[in-house]
Order: sequence, then C-alpha cells, then structure tokens
Amino acid sequence: MRIHVTFSLLILIGTARAGLPGNASDGIIRGPFFSGTILAQYPARNNVANRGVVVSLGAARDAHICYDMDLMRVSAAWTGGFLNFGDGQTGIIHPKPQQVQGRAIFGTAIQPGWGQDGRFADPRPNQMGRLPTEWAKYRGLYVHGWRTILSYTVGETAVLELSEVIGSGERAVFIRNLEIAPHKKSLSVMLSAFDVRPGESEQGVRFDEDDYLGMASGSRPHIILTGVTGDTAGARLETQGRFVFLQLPPSEQTTRMRLHLGAAAGQVEMLAFLDGLKKAAPPPELKPLTRGGDPRWKLSVDTRGIRSNAKGAYVVDHVTLPDRNPWNAKLFVGGFDFLSDGRVVLGCFHGDVWIGEGIDDGLRELKWRRFATGLFQPLGVKVVDGEIFVICRDQITRLHDLNNDGEADFYECFNNDTVVTPNYHEFCMDLQTDAKGNFYFTKGAPWPPTVQSPHQGTMLKVSRDGSTMEVLATGFRAPNGMAIGPNGWITVSDNQGHWMPASKLSLVKPGGFYGMMQTAHRDVTMDDFSPPMLWLPMQVDSSSGGQVWATSEKWGPLKNRLLFTSYGRGTLFHVMTQEVDGVVQAAAWKFPLRFPSGTMRGRINPSDGQLYVSGLKGWQTSGLRNGALSRVRYTGEPFPAPLDWRVTGKGIELEFAEPLDRVSVTDTANWSLEHWNYIYSGNYGSAEVLPDNPRQPGRATVSIVGVELNADGRTVLIRYANVRPIMQFRLRYRMTTSAGTPIDHEMHGTIHKVPNN
Repeated sequence: MRIHVTFSLLILIGTARAGLPGNASDGIIRGPFFSGTILAQYPARNNVANRGVVVSLGAARDAHICYDMDLMRVSAAWTGGFLNFGDGQTGIIHPKPQQVQGRAIFGTAIQPGWGQDGRFADPRPNQMGRLPTEWAKYRGLYVHGWRTILSYTVGETAVLELSEVIGSGERAVFIRNLEIAPHKKSLSVMLSAFDVRPGESEQGVRFDEDDYLGMASGSRPHIILTGVTGDTAGARLETQGRFVFLQLPPSEQTTRMRLHLGAAAGQVEMLAFLDGLKKAAPPPELKPLTRGGDPRWKLSVDTRGIRSNAKGAYVVDHVTLPDRNPWNAKLFVGGFDFLSDGRVVLGCFHGDVWIGEGIDDGLRELKWRRFATGLFQPLGVKVVDGEIFVICRDQITRLHDLNNDGEADFYECFNNDTVVTPNYHEFCMDLQTDAKGNFYFTKGAPWPPTVQSPHQGTMLKVSRDGSTMEVLATGFRAPNGMAIGPNGWITVSDNQGHWMPASKLSLVKPGGFYGMMQTAHRDVTMDDFSPPMLWLPMQVDSSSGGQVWATSEKWGPLKNRLLFTSYGRGTLFHVMTQEVDGVVQAAAWKFPLRFPSGTMRGRINPSDGQLYVSGLKGWQTSGLRNGALSRVRYTGEPFPAPLDWRVTGKGIELEFAEPLDRVSVTDTANWSLEHWNYIYSGNYGSAEVLPDNPRQPGRATVSIVGVELNADGRTVLIRYANVRPIMQFRLRYRMTTSAGTPIDHEMHGTIHKVPNN
C-alpha cells in the first residue's frame, strides 16, 4: 500500500467557488430529477450545462449533481440549496438559466466527460450542441422510485450510471456507480477539475491498493478527493492540466465501479475519505433498476368540468385541471394529445406530464395522475401508436411506463440533435407528424436577435425512428404552433416583431425562407421572403398560436377544415383557403367564443370527435388563467357563418352554411370593405399603410358596387372595382339567415393573386 498523506502536501489542492445565493423553497415537490440550462460558478465562472439534468440525492434530497447531456459530463455537484429559479417557476415570460445554490463539492470544465484515448478536446463546431454519436450520446434515463439511472453510450459501449451520496454538507461524498458494457477499446472518464492558487504548483497526492484507487488534487481550503472502487484492475487515475480522469482498459466483461468524489479542508477529512474507500460496498447491478420501480405520485386528483349551456352551433366546455394538487405542481399547458381511449395527455411548461380520464359528455368525474416530471419546458405532445412523445427545449422525449403503474419509468431520448443555448426565447414549440411518421417542430429565434446556433428560428424535421434531424425551413421569429393537414400541407404561425410586419400564417415548403433575416441561415435578400397565405392585424391576433385540422365527422359543417388559434387574444379562427395558379391565399373569421387562457394548441379527441384547445398565460396574452383545457363542442344547432371564400375578377365570394335572407344580403349598406398593406422591414412590426401610398399610414375604404345572392341562397358575391392583390383586407357584414338569425361578423384576409375569370 502506497499512501503519502501529509499536511504539507494537502495544501497543494485547488479551491472550488461556492454557488450563487438564492432561494428555491417555492413549495413545489419535484421528482427525482430536473432538466434545464444550469449555471454554476465553479470550478470556473459561467460553467453552463445547456442541456442539464440535475439529480437530487440523499434522504433529505439536499445533495445535487448536474449532468451535462451535451458533453456527457458531471458539470457540478453541491450540497445545501437547490437552484435559484428567479420567477421561472411562477411564470414563463423570460425564463433564465437556473443557477446553482449551496456549497460546491466538485465539478468539471466545459469539455467532454469521456475522452478519446485520454484526449478531452472539444470536437464540436463552435463548442455547441451535443458530442458526435460516435464519441458519446445520451440515450435517456430511468427512474426507480426516487433513484435516477442514466443511460448513454461511449462510442459503441453502453453505460448505465446511478449517483448517490454518503454523508452531508461539507463532508458529503458523491458516488457515481457505473455499469459499463464489454468494450474493445480503452475508455477515459473525466472526474473533476480544480483551481490552483497563484504561486502554488499543480500537484496531487495518489494512494492506491489492490481494492481501490485514490487521488487528492488542488489547494486548501477546498481539497478535491477522488476514489475508485470495484473493478479497478488495470485502471489508472491520471491528471491532465487541472483535471482528474480515470483511464480504463479494454474489458471482455461488464465493468462495475464506484467513483467516489468529495471535498476536504485538511487531513481529518482526507483520512475519513480513505476509510470510506476501504469500507465501500461493492458496486450495485444497475440493469435491474431499468425495469420500473415504485410509483412516486400515488394519489390521483379529482376535478369536475363545466359543460356549457350556451346557445349556438359551437360552444365551449371547460375541462377543469388539477391546479390544486398535493405537490403544488404548476399546470401551464404547453401541449396535449389524446390516447386512443380518449384519455388526455398534458405537457406542462414547468416540466410535468399529466394524464386525465373521465372526459365524457358531462365532464362530471375527471381523474388526473401525474405521469412524468422534470422535463425541460414541454411545449408540444404527440401520441403515436399509443406512445407519448414530448417536445422539450433539449430533446424529443419518448415516455415509457415499463411496469404499467401509471407513471413513466423510462424517459427515452428519442432525438436531441437540436442545439440548445441559454437564450430564453429559443423555445421548441409544438410537435406534429406527417403521413410517413416523421416528426416536426419549430424553434424560436433568440432575443435580442443575435443568432448563435444553426437551429434558431427554424422548422425541424426528425425521422420516424428519431435517428436523424434536418432543417426544413428558416426565417422564423416566434413560430408558436404548426399543423400538418390531411392534404399534406404544413402550416406554421409567426408573431409580429422584427422582420414580421404582423402576425401571420404560412404554408411551408422545404427550403423556404419566411422572413426574419437573422434566422435565414444562408445569404438571402428581401425578395427571397415567402409571403404568408394570411396576415392578421395586431388588433385581431397579437400573438399567433398553433393550428389544427378538424378531421372529425362529428364536428358539424366545419369538419375537415383548418382552424387557427390566437395565443395573444385567446381566440379561435376558421381559416378558408383558395389556391390560384399554385399560390395559396386565405381569409379567416373569429369564432364568437371565449377561452380562459392564451390558446395555442388544438387536437381532435378520437373518442368523442370534438375539438379541444389548450393554452397558458405567461407571454403577452389576454388570457387570465395560468393554464387551461377547453372543449369546443358541436351542438347540432344552425351555423350562420361562412364555410368558404374565393376571390374572383369581380370581387369576393362567400359560401355560407345556412340559407340567407336575400333582402338583407343584397343591401350594400350592410357591407363594408377596407384594405391596406404592411411594410416588410427589419423594424419591429409595421404600421398599416395605404395600398397606393406606402408612406401614408391608414386603411383605404373600398366602394362596394353591389352584393349578389346566388340561386342556392348560400353564396354571396361582394362586387367592387379594381380587385387586386392586397396584404390585408377587412370585410364587415350584418344580415340575417332565411330563418331570421342575425349575422354580425368580420373577416380578414390576404389576396396574392386574382383569377382571370
């Protein structure tokens, strides 16, 4: 046994800086892990894990270790306080990276956590995104009760990892339990980094026996202690610069070992650490922990919905959420979808996934279970063949309930190719699939608009098996929602802002550029901009949401129609499209319905065939509730509204669902039409400007020369002179149906091309 331990040597070990002050005692009971962008100030300042997963350890959950899933490293480990969230857990306006609190024990530098032949140089372009798959790749994590088991590969070698802690406070020792599959090549794993004070040499103390390896490195008062027990044959602890790593030889057998990491201020702690290595238990088998464990959220929460008694063809029922729950979990609904039996799956911005049942006609007995926790800002959910996929800021996660106990046990990393940066505005939004099973989502632009990553402001396509990702289209600012129609159309919204004159709805083509110059990701000019099929003014839609196709035979006259949500106004629109010479243009009218939060996602429930919409409050919206889920139910009553529109050489033609009263329809006093343009520029939004004088703000009134009602009694032609392309028109009308039902509507639309007829 070779042990060289003297006080004079121990003073050669580096100082780790303490975490930033803060208070995370917000009353929320979280799960075994939390995902986010995590900022620590040790072993160096601004030690950021963009794709971080913090695992809380110990009986009191007061020890924490943060994994960086981009670099497959441990970025920081600490005791005491958890994370400083600011207001990020009570709202969503400007969520910033969570900052580490408590007392630092150890950490690593921003470089790969597993090396190549002892080399740890960062191979990533611009040091962004995840490591190449052939280097290392995160595969997901398992939860077994309150334990978290990471799954990843190093090259072709599968690794399972379980962290635990012994002791507490300054004397806490973190243990990384590794289970490494047989491997033909040597492996190198980063253990810790340290600072050395000016004037002190970089030197470490080594100690090893047949049953363990150990090292101390750095300077007082914070000594970094490293020990290895288990299958240590042929393994070596090494230093390189100011970090410590473990070199592992090739092995034809599964390797199990425990990596012990702690801190000390002097010889007493050092000797206690050595004593712990001598008494260390054998490394546990981790594979049995990947089959599901005891549930954490055993209680269900019951609520009672509100079924509307309002009159009209379409009414809003409210599906009451479990806002009051034993864990004080927040239900800002970022996305949702339905299982085939009608149960709803909610993805909530602050990290939870809930499953609700009992969504029947009366909504009287709703029952909710907390299914998953700890996700990174979920803003989209998609159910495919009974499997739940969630789009988060860091990845698409596929959730598995391995033992059918009503809670997720395996959080599979389905795809994490998108680059994550600390910029709050680059949310990953919505999740849709096409007829071939490929996945699509959008990613917001940074704010201020200084683009850092190749994915900011893009629409991204992920293959059906999750193995590849590609940029489908660029030039987006805040594309909070999309849809893929039964006809294969891909639509996406965007919000007024820089290079966005007004809110809009675009039809997306592969390789298209949709306006925001900073997120073009290639050389473009203003002429490359693909105009939307529909503009909407700020007064009507201040912040656009997602779209949904009402593909249900039970949804009345609007079945198979395109619907569009306004997050800012908390409203729902019916979008009517027209294609002229390959160019799609559209008009929309607003449902006379009210929603309790900013609407931004929609799905058809396969069980009842009705439309459901969800939303949240946090960004700019007129919505009042933090989160909401509502049903838009077709009642069978008459529907006095347009189903279709067309531009002709004579004017605008509308086709209504109900027969109309000819006298009120043909009275031109009951109709008004105005139009205007916007200015496409780098300014934030645009004023409304006259079509013939873009320097003059305002709207131009269009003289209606006549209104005609077709013989079918449903189709109306609004005639006016000089029918021409226009970015925005507003058509107002008051009349009655043939049954005497009053109609008082307005619609907004965009005309790109006028047919020659």
